[in-house]
This record gives sequence, structure tokens and C-alpha cells, in this order.
Amino acid sequence: MALLASACLVVIAGSPSRAEPVVDETALEPITVTASKREQDVAKLDAAVTVVSGEDLARRGVRTVEDLQKVFPGVSIGNRGNRVYSNVTVRGISSPDYFNPTVQVYVDGVPQVPSTFSQMLADVERVELLRGPQGTLYGANAYGGVINIVTKKKTANRFYVETNLSLDEPSVEIGGTAVLAPDALFLDYAGRFQHFSGDIDDASTGKDDINTSNDGYGRATLRYAPVGGPFDAAISYSKEKLLSHEELYSYQADVDDRIYRSGVYGEIPDLRRDVTTLSGQMNYRFGDFTLSSITGYQKSEVERDFSAGAGSRYHWPHDDEMISQELRLSYEGDQFSGVTGLWLSHDDFMGWKSAIAPYYGAATNNVVSDSVAAFGELTWHATEALDLTGGLRATYDRSTIDAFRADAYSTGMGFDFDRKADFNSLQPKFAVGYQLLPEMRLFGIVSRGYKPGGFNRSISSSIDAASYDPESNWNFEAGVKSTLLDGTVDLSASLYHIRSTDKQIYVGAIGQQFIRNAGEATSTGIELEASWHATDRLTLTGNAAFGRSEFTDFTDPYTGVSYDGNRIPYAPDATAHLNVAYVLTDDLLGGSLTANGAANIASKTWFDEANTTGQSAYATFDASLDFVRDDGFSARLYVNNIADKSYKTSGYVSGASELGTLGQGRTIGLTLRKEF
Repeated sequence: MALLASACLVVIAGSPSRAEPVVDETALEPITVTASKREQDVAKLDAAVTVVSGEDLARRGVRTVEDLQKVFPGVSIGNRGNRVYSNVTVRGISSPDYFNPTVQVYVDGVPQVPSTFSQMLADVERVELLRGPQGTLYGANAYGGVINIVTKKKTANRFYVETNLSLDEPSVEIGGTAVLAPDALFLDYAGRFQHFSGDIDDASTGKDDINTSNDGYGRATLRYAPVGGPFDAAISYSKEKLLSHEELYSYQADVDDRIYRSGVYGEIPDLRRDVTTLSGQMNYRFGDFTLSSITGYQKSEVERDFSAGAGSRYHWPHDDEMISQELRLSYEGDQFSGVTGLWLSHDDFMGWKSAIAPYYGAATNNVVSDSVAAFGELTWHATEALDLTGGLRATYDRSTIDAFRADAYSTGMGFDFDRKADFNSLQPKFAVGYQLLPEMRLFGIVSRGYKPGGFNRSISSSIDAASYDPESNWNFEAGVKSTLLDGTVDLSASLYHIRSTDKQIYVGAIGQQFIRNAGEATSTGIELEASWHATDRLTLTGNAAFGRSEFTDFTDPYTGVSYDGNRIPYAPDATAHLNVAYVLTDDLLGGSLTANGAANIASKTWFDEANTTGQSAYATFDASLDFVRDDGFSARLYVNNIADKSYKTSGYVSGASELGTLGQGRTIGLTLRKEF
């Protein structure tokens, strides 16, 4: 808490901690990001952006997208039942609908379908987080922010192998770059397999560690990139297969003991996910212009078998197939810089639900969504110190649904409908940046976010034949970025106020819910980041977010109950992440040994609009010893969640019972890595 107080007193822009000692040169290297769809120095980007390198992710034990909440301020990521339904909250902006998120995830410029958000991070160069609505450049679902994952692309032969020796989460990973033609043709590749041994016991059967999982991932990218040439192109293919038993709900009294009761809730669930991704990219540079094309294809096939009570069993598979195309032109000049482009996407979702006797028969649901957009953003470098930016995106969305459920038991609970809806939107942005001092920059932003309308993808009744409207917000933001003490300290802070209208909310009884637009909400807060290389051996890093996200005008149209003043689900008022890295020695067997300690803190989090169920404030603590040698060998001995804190990641109320899914308990391991 003392570290947190220190971080808050010194206003902030975090760069992640560095484990190695800083010798002779203490100034931090400039960081270049591409989240603005053109290369920019993060210190000159007039937006709230956090960048974490792949090396720093490894030091913090970040292996999946969900783990990113350990390093990003104001971010909450957690599965809501299982990792297919993982969702992201940024600045208190969350979505109750798994299939229509408020934060978009990109990998090398390709948007990911929502059911793949919780994926492994393999051979990553860096991860960039843009906080706040990014509608101008990213459009739909960049409503609260964007997570931009950039994989490594080198121009020399390299190879690495990594293994994690652990009883809890053993894994193996390989990757690298093969030079097929010197200075011209390259093959980047990575593969990872990870097993989780489970940490929840079944009190009904006596079986231990029932929530096991196996996850395998592979990626290959063929790049034509002549060094210094005007043209480059790449084609990438990746595959992931997941098999797990993770959709387990524990009663509130069993949370601390990490117990599941199959005799009460039902048999252990099965979850399978098969993801295929194919993309192609091209860049052509001429003068101050760069013409870029990014084509993406992704298909997620999910098999889900689960229970919701003794004797029950449901089979709810779904496929989600998306094709996207972006064509953009960027310009970097002395007085002006900017980007403009066109966007097309086609998403085809197909869901199935098994029959439930003696009520109704099997159901199918096909939702097709198409989006067309034109966007542009222009920055005027008015003076050496002053930049003015304006942007606009115009979007047309069309959604159709074709749903059928057999009235197999003549109860009148079948349906058969075919509907369509379309929507138009404009997402403007205005930003100003002022270089007050060489080491300090101020910025302000007004921007609009947009979450598209459409149809429910998890249908319950004929009520779902009606579409819901888009949700939108206005973001007002001011911030400061600074570098002090000869480059050894990075500090940043952002103040924001977000007003959301036409909130998309699930209403109705549990198990028969549907989406409706219901009222307004606000989110107001401050984000802080700090990184201090105190000595050649000691680095302190911290970030924190404090805010309040609440409904200001929301009455459930199904029950007539007002939720005005209630907190938005999955949006804690406060989060903080603190890290201390101390180099114990830089002369041990030809390498350095660093001790790392981290704390992750979250305040009370509600899981529903009525604020009847949630997770109380909690903290987890991690520690590691990191050994790094110049010859490419490294070893990391770690303990995550040292106190084995048990906490809920999602939950609901059923009658008089409160149930929830659990976060991961304590894990211990030794990670060995060798780079060649």
C-alpha cells in the first residue's frame, strides 16, 4: 500500500519493470507503437496508451490475454463461466453480452472473434492497450478500448525452446525465425502446449482437481520483407485446440474451500474450442505515404456440454466465422500526418441448443452481421509544441437472424422467425496535445464510442425476434505524460468521464433472459502509472485506477425495478498492480539474478445489475526469482497467488443460493528458456 501511495502521489505513464541492472546509460529507450494504425512514439501519442514488451510480460508470468489485467491499469478480464465467455472491462465499461464486447482484441492487425479473446500469448513482441473509446480508427466494439497484440518478426535466424516444470501448469513452447532468403524472405513460427492440473475438488464424488484443461496453439507466418525496400507482404496461419472441464459453479459457502458439488449442480462439464485463423497483409511505401491492406479470416468452433442442476445436461455448441478487410493509407509529413481507410466485415454465427424435455425441442439460431465503414484521422502539427487531431468514422451495420425451435411437446414454446435490422453511426474524435516541456506532454480528448445493435445470439424465446439498438458513449479525457530524473522515471495520469446511452442489458428471468436497451450510465475516474528505476538494481513499477461506474437512468422493462445508482457489473471502483524488481547479483554463473514481487488488488465487484451478487475486495500476491544469462539461457522460479486466495470471477443468484465461478488458485513452477 505504501508503494501504491507513492505511485499515486507522483502523477504517471508506466513502462514495465526491467529486471536487469542499468549500467552507464540510465535513460529509457523510446517506445514505438502501431495502435494508432501508424508508427508513433508512445510519448507523443495523444491518448492513454500502455505498452508492455514481451520480455516484461514473461517476467510477470503473463501467458494469456486474461493475465494482462496484471499489467494494465483499470482493466478487469475474467471468464464468466468459461474462457469462451471471457470479457474485458476498461474504465468501467463492460458488456453483459459475451458475443458483443466493449473491448476489441487484435493480433497483428486482425480482429479476434469474442469467443477467442482468452488465448495464449506466444512469441509476443509487445502488447498495446488503448484506453477509452477508439471508434474513429477501430469502429464497433472498441467501445471501451483496444488490446493490440504484436508478434515478433525478426530478420535473422533465431530459435528458442521453453518449458515450464510445474505440477500445476506444465507447458512447452518453441518458436523463432528462419531466414529463407537473406534480407528478403522469412518464416516466423511459434507453438505452445499447456496443461492445467486443476484446483477444484468435487465434494459429491470425492474426486480432486476436476477442472483440468489442455490447450495447444501453433502459428506460422511467411514474410516477404526486403530490407529497405518499399514493399512487404505476409501471410499467417494459426490453429488452437482447447479441451477443458472448467465451467464449474460453486456455492458461496464452498468458495474458500474451492469445492464443487456434482450431486447438486450436475456432472462435470466438457468444453472444446477449435480456432483457425488465416490472414494476409501488404504494405507499399511511396514518399511520405504508406498503403496497407489487412485481410483476416477466423473461425471458432465451440462444443459446450454442461449442467445446471442434478440430472440436467445441456449441449450448446456454436460456430463463429468472421472475414474482415481493411484498406488504409497513412501519411507522415512535417506539418500534417494521418490515416484514412475503408473497412468491411462479415460475421456468420450459428448456434444450437439441445431439447429440454418435456418443455421444448432442439433449437438453431443463425445471426449474420455485416459492417461497412469509412474512417479518417488527421493531425496538424500546428507548432513544434502543439498538435491538433480530428477524426471521423461513418459505419453502416446490417444484422439478420433466422431462428427455429421445435414445439416437440406441444407446449407452445416453439418458435420460427426470420428478421433483419440495420443501423448507421458516426464516431467523431477531437484531440489536442501540447509539449509543455521536453519531458512533459499534456493531452485532451473528446471521442465517441459505439457498440452495434443486432440480435441476441443466445436465444431463449420468440421475444428474441426483436432487435436491440446500438449503445453509444461520449468520452471526455485529459492526461499528462512525463519523463523525469534523466529518463529513469516515467509518470502519467489520465482523468476521464464517460456518458453512455441506450445501455444493452440482459433482462428477464435467469435462463430466459433477452437483451434490451435500458437507460443511461456514467463512468468517471483517474488512471495512474509509474515506473522508477531507483538504482542500478532496484525498479519500482505501479499502476492504479480509481473510479465509479453506475447506472444513472435504468429501469428494467421486464420487472419495472429501477437500478438508478447501482454499480455497473464487472466494473470495480479500484484496481492496483504493484511490482518490485531487485537485482540480487549480476555476477552469478555468468548472469544476473533478480527477485520480483507483485501485488494485484481489486475492490468490490458486482456481477449483476441489481447488485445482489459479487466478489468482495481482495488481493493476490506473486513472487519470482529470475536468472538471465547473456548466452540466451534464463530460468524463472515463481509462485503465483502465494496465499492461495479463492475468489469469484462471475456469479448469479438462483432462489436463495448464490453461485460463482472461481479464479485460479496458487500455482508454482520453474520456467526454463534457451534462445539460439
